[in-house]
Amino acid sequence: MSYLVLHVRPYDFTADDGKQVRGSSVTYLDLGGPSDPGELGHAPLTMSVPDEVARDFREAPALYDLDFRQRRGKGGRPTLTLAGARLVAPVQLADSRNEKNLPK
Repeated sequence: MSYLVLHVRPYDFTADDGKQVRGSSVTYLDLGGPSDPGELGHAPLTMSVPDEVARDFREAPALYDLDFRQRRGKGGRPTLTLAGARLVAPVQLADSRNEKNLPK
């Protein structure tokens, strides 16, 4: 299923416990997902991904096939993660196309 990826923002900081935290935030739209009653349009979703997954994103905005997986979270509850992404097609939103070389 294709998702419209709007924005990918890398982050790299030292947490309070001294551990280095690296990855990227991915903001996307689930164009096939239902809206809640009374809502119009598609609310953006944001997910943090590790560097190895962030490398799959080469341009935005663009349509991507996203490979979602589940992992065991706190208390055995399922947690949604992003395992990979494949570019389907770039999207032009009124001169908004932005290609960048993300960290390799």
